[in-house]
Amino acid sequence: MSIMSSRTFLLLALAALALVTPVPIHAWEMKDAGLERVSVPIESHPIPTRTSADLDQDGALETLVLTHGRAVIQSGDETRWQSSETWDVQQAMISDLNRDDLPEATLLVWRPFKPWPVDTWLPSGGRIDDFHDARGMSCQIILVGWYQGAFRERWAGSALAAPVDRFAVADLKGDGRHYLIALEGKYDDPPWAPSHFLKVWEWNGFGFSVVYEMPGSFSLVTATQTQ
Repeated sequence: MSIMSSRTFLLLALAALALVTPVPIHAWEMKDAGLERVSVPIESHPIPTRTSADLDQDGALETLVLTHGRAVIQSGDETRWQSSETWDVQQAMISDLNRDDLPEATLLVWRPFKPWPVDTWLPSGGRIDDFHDARGMSCQIILVGWYQGAFRERWAGSALAAPVDRFAVADLKGDGRHYLIALEGKYDDPPWAPSHFLKVWEWNGFGFSVVYEMPGSFSLVTATQTQ
């Protein structure tokens, strides 16, 4: 291990005003008070997206593959799990966002909107009725992992109020805990529209809580690290 401690940065591409305008890149680093703007590091390397791990703890690696909106977990040539045909998986990587010391597949999913079951009898139901686009598709973050002898959804929240356009995962504080960094847009934004918010989420034991948010106009987020 290097004597010098590593540092993790978020590099954000701010959406340009025009297609011919260069896209400016800015860097932020997690401090005690939240994300702090810093100089773009000269020597850093992107944190690689993890797509293989021993997900079922049998001593052999599984591989997470994303092709044409379909996520598949494979052991060699054997398919162990695959996402539903009704899902459109936009992004997939392996992480430990729920901090149980076991790797899971983290998926950014669009799937048919489902209201809360309690809305069928609650007099004040329907609070998430607008959390979908014109096609009736909602955005969710879903964790898939090994549980009770099979690959299952370990966690899947309700439809998000604001869809996630793209996400990154990083140990922002150097303490071994993963954070979810998300760029959020709006339902029915066109595909080329910039994201409107950067949010940092952490696991609270039951789901995710926002620990930092910043409005802006973003086109890309990536995590990098120095040694």
